[in-house]
Amino acid sequence: MALPLATQQDIIQRVRQARSQRAKFLAAMGERQVQGWAIARQAAQQLKTEFGAHRVVLFGSWLNVEQMHWYSDLDLAVWGLPRASLYRAGAKIERGHDFMIDLIEAEWAKPHIQRAIALGIAL
Repeated sequence: MALPLATQQDIIQRVRQARSQRAKFLAAMGERQVQGWAIARQAAQQLKTEFGAHRVVLFGSWLNVEQMHWYSDLDLAVWGLPRASLYRAGAKIERGHDFMIDLIEAEWAKPHIQRAIALGIAL
């Protein structure tokens, strides 16, 4: 059964509108990605200097602007962070900005997370 002409035209209009908004969305995500990289670098520095981590890697959707959305979190894998400091460190690096940070102890991550971490960028 064919769709009525008015419904077909409505669908075409919606697709065109979505395509035009996609470019604006990607531009906005590009700006947010730049801001997030700065926050990730700052967090990595804090984790190293204040909490004794010896390596931090940004991984996940943040690496590809087309996979991000406005509420994407910053996924940080960390090595050498004392387990007793994990929650305190996580709370500290989330202060002063509007980004959520997911702090992952790389040594204890599940295999599929370790594969994602391997594709990340060291900070």
